[in-house]
Amino acid sequence: TKTELKLLHYLFSRQGEIVSREEIIDALWDQHVFLDDNGLSVNITRIRNKLKELGAGPVIETKRGLGYLL
Repeated sequence: TKTELKLLHYLFSRQGEIVSREEIIDALWDQHVFLDDNGLSVNITRIRNKLKELGAGPVIETKRGLGYLL
């Protein structure tokens, strides 16, 4: 989806860095649109599943309490 592509692009632009959930939400979603942590988790899960179907290994790592790392 468009949202998943934007999210993946943002993570690639910050490759090698741990990106907090708050940074991702602030960067990708209009402040007028309410998005909770669950919405971000759902999108990350969808991306992981699609990459897995393509045969890609674990690409997005969760750093507990910190954010995500690509």
